[in-house]
Parts: sequence; structure tokens; C-alpha cells
Amino acid sequence: MGVFSSTDKKKNQADWLDLDDLSLVDVSKELNTSLNMEPKLFNRFTHYEVEQMLVGAGLITAVEKRGFHDSFIELEILNDYDNRIYVKSANRKILVHTRLKVSQFQLKGDDEQFPMIYIDWLLTQNINFEPGDIKKELYFGQEYPGLNVLNEFTDFIRVLSKRLGTSGAFNVPEYFHDAVLFSRKFRFIDPEKEGTFRALVKNFRGTNLRSLSSQIHQNRVRYENGEPYEWKYGEMISCTDAYLEKKVFHEAYFKKVEEVKEKLKFTLVSK
Repeated sequence: MGVFSSTDKKKNQADWLDLDDLSLVDVSKELNTSLNMEPKLFNRFTHYEVEQMLVGAGLITAVEKRGFHDSFIELEILNDYDNRIYVKSANRKILVHTRLKVSQFQLKGDDEQFPMIYIDWLLTQNINFEPGDIKKELYFGQEYPGLNVLNEFTDFIRVLSKRLGTSGAFNVPEYFHDAVLFSRKFRFIDPEKEGTFRALVKNFRGTNLRSLSSQIHQNRVRYENGEPYEWKYGEMISCTDAYLEKKVFHEAYFKKVEEVKEKLKFTLVSK
């Protein structure tokens, strides 16, 4: 699935983060090539090491179970702002593509900073399906159905974070269904946004996710008072640092989430 349809996130949605210059040394692809150096993820992990992390997280096995038995991994390191990992089929078509960065995470109004992996782009797709073969409606931003490997991908990201020494990872899911899929291991930093998200899930429990996401992005969801609901994406975070976990997701955070979740009610309007 295409988790993000664009890397051009709305800047006015980022009040909760200060994205400073990357702290890692910038080593360009051209420099690596000229010195005949093997490209390394974040200037540290070799192709073999990345492959072992992906295998250990179960992602390669999951891809094989989807029918792609001769897949292989490619790294493309342009600089520390652009680290790309591909899993490709035997005929070199993209199955999984992620673009990763490292940035300093800082809570609003707090001086402490934490290095975090930023998932700038994620695409997974089952290329064995032709458009005419797809019976179910695709999610927004998809050309093919996804590979259903998000759990394995997030396991890989968390392992990568621990080995890299960062405090976790964050992403900015552009669509409601992306937030649902990431919510197994990520939460919105803003408790108001997390509470609203959970209220949507609670109100429409049992509704097909593809259908609900389409209705949300077609502006067919209303608050109980009739006011239109507009999806506003924000930062979701998964901590691998226990200190940061407690700092962000404290008792007051969860209290606010529950208050918002129980307060908000939604309805659907017909086309």
C-alpha cells in the first residue's frame, strides 16, 4: 500500500516538532561512488546488516508468503536526508520502498531533544494484481493493493532505531487508514488528535476500513452537531527509549485522550 502519497507534508501541521538539521555526517552518493565505498544506511549499516534486520523482523518472509520468492534488497543512499531501502521482485519491480531520515525530536515548549527516525515515505504493493483484477476498492493513494507487511516493517524500524541509538521513530500519516494501520505501534503526539482518532474508530467500529477512509476523505463524516469533520494529519510516534515514552505518554496524556474519545460523536451523510 502507499502509506504516503506525497513527501510534501503541510508545514503548518508540525507545531509539535522542531525538525532541525540532521545530526549525522552528510556523505553523498557521489562521494561513496568516487571512493568505491559500499553505500551504508545512515552511513553505518551495510547491505548485509540491513538485510539481516529485515529478515529478523519477518518482512522478507512475509513478502515471500505473498508469492514473491526471489525478492532482493537494494539500498540507495543519496545523503543523510535521503536513505532509501527497496525490496524488489525478481524482475526488479518495487514491492517495498521506504525513505528514512534522522531528525531531532523536541516537544513543544521543551528544551530536550531526542534523535528520531523519520519515516518520510513508505510504499508497499502487490504488483501481481492488475487493476481489472482488484475487486475491492483501493485506499486513497494506491495503484495496487498493499502487501500487508506493516507490522513487520514497524518491527524493523524499531530494531533499526535501537541499533542506531535513536529514541524511536515518527511518521505523518496522510490518510485515516494509514493512521489506523500504524496505530498498532504508534500514537499521535497530540492527545486531542489521538482522542479524536480513537473516537472515529469507536464510532464506526465494524465499518469496512476502506469504506470509512473514503467517506472521511470525501468529507462525508460529521460531528454530532452537524459540523463537517476534516481529517488533519499529525505526527505519530513510537518510542524505543523508556524515558521518552514516559515523557510523552504520561497519565495526563491518556486522561485527555479518554476525555476526547468519550466526548466526540460522529455521523455519516449520504452522497
